[in-house]
Amino acid sequence: MFKKILYPSDCSDMSNAGFPVAVDLAKKYDTSITILNVHDEFMSHEEMQMLRVSEMSYEEKMKEIAEKSRRVLANMIQESDIEDRCEIVLREGKPKQQIVNFARENGYDLIVMTSNGRSNLQEQLMGSTAEYVVHHSKVHVLVVKEAS
Repeated sequence: MFKKILYPSDCSDMSNAGFPVAVDLAKKYDTSITILNVHDEFMSHEEMQMLRVSEMSYEEKMKEIAEKSRRVLANMIQESDIEDRCEIVLREGKPKQQIVNFARENGYDLIVMTSNGRSNLQEQLMGSTAEYVVHHSKVHVLVVKEAS
């Protein structure tokens, strides 16, 4: 039924809480999982100039963030017993839009995500990432409620 599963993660404990569900589904349907990590902390060239941020130091900081994310996700994958069927993809942009676009553009048939990864004022005002994905995705979305 499902051939490709997408699992978005912001590397927080909350967003990774649903990963075991994705692993169970991957085992059941003998499929792979792509873990998508999207960073929206990137600034435009104009913003860097305005804030007098060195492009080199900014790129180095973003590289550090990406490497940390990759390590966290690699550790999560190692703890599962389907390491050979998992891959990590890092992207930049608005997470909710990148998730929907990435799933559509790469032929995923299921997105599995936790209901809340980050909770901040912007999400309370604008709606959660999971809510956006559910309403805008053209593929199935399974939202796993984070255990309290």
